[in-house]
Amino acid sequence: MKIGHSLQEQQEKRAGGLRTRGIEVQGGPGHPLVSIITIVFNGESSIRQTIDSVLRQSYDSIEYIVIDGGSHDGTVSIIREYDAKIDYWQSEPDKGISDAFNKGIGAARGEFIGLVNAGDWYETDTVKRVVEIFLAEPEVGVVCGVLQFWRGLQREYLCRSVPALLEREMTVTHPTCFVRASLYHHCGLFATDYKFAMDYELLLRFKRQGGKFLSLESVLANMQHDGVSEENWKRALRETHRARVEILDASFFTSKGYYYFLMVKRQVRILLERLEWNQLIRLYRSRLALVKKTKD
Repeated sequence: MKIGHSLQEQQEKRAGGLRTRGIEVQGGPGHPLVSIITIVFNGESSIRQTIDSVLRQSYDSIEYIVIDGGSHDGTVSIIREYDAKIDYWQSEPDKGISDAFNKGIGAARGEFIGLVNAGDWYETDTVKRVVEIFLAEPEVGVVCGVLQFWRGLQREYLCRSVPALLEREMTVTHPTCFVRASLYHHCGLFATDYKFAMDYELLLRFKRQGGKFLSLESVLANMQHDGVSEENWKRALRETHRARVEILDASFFTSKGYYYFLMVKRQVRILLERLEWNQLIRLYRSRLALVKKTKD
């Protein structure tokens, strides 16, 4: 795997940012460089909030990389407004989410790498907290935490990360994850043949190959609670099942029976949401879900 493609190769694309003008942020002893990557496609309504949340971080040694998939709305115009503050950005068609993530990681120079998609946003002290953990726990490869879901301007619920249960389901909130660059070197990047559960496959692979996870009991990232189409969540479940079969030893969790159990459980949750049976939804989230979702 190659991290840090040549700048000449990058500049052949529609690109910009401080790095294209020879300006590069540096880390230092006890203050390592952190790379934050945002991928976006036609995200003009949400990209600004994401960019601002990175630029407002209380930690200074951050290089910010934005990978646009060739948007045809106003996304690139918004990115250009931040050209003097973003370290590197590019806009070109890609082969999907995994490919876009991999482009960002390939351009990253930081010791630690965080991925925050357009529409999601960090807490102001997220990077500072994460770096403190990495420095205090040198054997840790992935730091994750709590994801705050929103519905419009209202807080919806909190979703915690439980890496110990990752062999069963996606129990780690990917927008809160920060990864040592060395772990990507050791285990590889996102699998481009995964289109919906690429984050699950990658984290499960990290864990299976010895990556140590540490989960914080604090909110690191925020996300709007948007509905997912029925076809997409079914495809995502099929891919999570495929990942377990490919990565884990044969067990109940790699069986078809467990896959069908997850399908039924998800359908029950969607039915409750459609019927707006809010008390049952809260009961499901707080008691029946593998990863509990709570108001606080």
